[in-house]
Amino acid sequence: MHIDYLCDHPPLIEELAALHFKEWGQFRPGQTVENRIEHMRASCGKGAIPSVVVALDGSRLLGGALLLENDLKLRPNLTPWLAGVYVIAQERGRGVASQLVKRVVEEAATLGVRELYLYTDASQALYARLGWEVIEDLLYDDLPVTVMKFVIQR
Repeated sequence: MHIDYLCDHPPLIEELAALHFKEWGQFRPGQTVENRIEHMRASCGKGAIPSVVVALDGSRLLGGALLLENDLKLRPNLTPWLAGVYVIAQERGRGVASQLVKRVVEEAATLGVRELYLYTDASQALYARLGWEVIEDLLYDDLPVTVMKFVIQR
């Protein structure tokens, strides 16, 4: 497995966007797969915010993660964000998500970021193991989520 920028693998943009839509589309009523694809394309920076990284086995997509300016409209003052960490079902439990998270943290550190945020409804334990701390629990579009922070050491 290796991790690379999604922008260097344009044919995978639609695939990752479709996986995101299938996983989380129900939380964004009115959003379409096409909206997700456009968002993914717009986020495909390289060494910048926004950017998207993907985990690959050869040319096969295993998962992806985004580094965004903001991912939670309820907390516009918190920035930047780790978002959309996704691993295909048959690859889960093999450390792919952890590697994606670490790569996004490295990207943020390279850009001079000191604190990185995320929100999750179900993966608090994974992020806690990786050094993320809970800063609050809240309801986001009627979904209970936990907001977490990672302090990047210099």
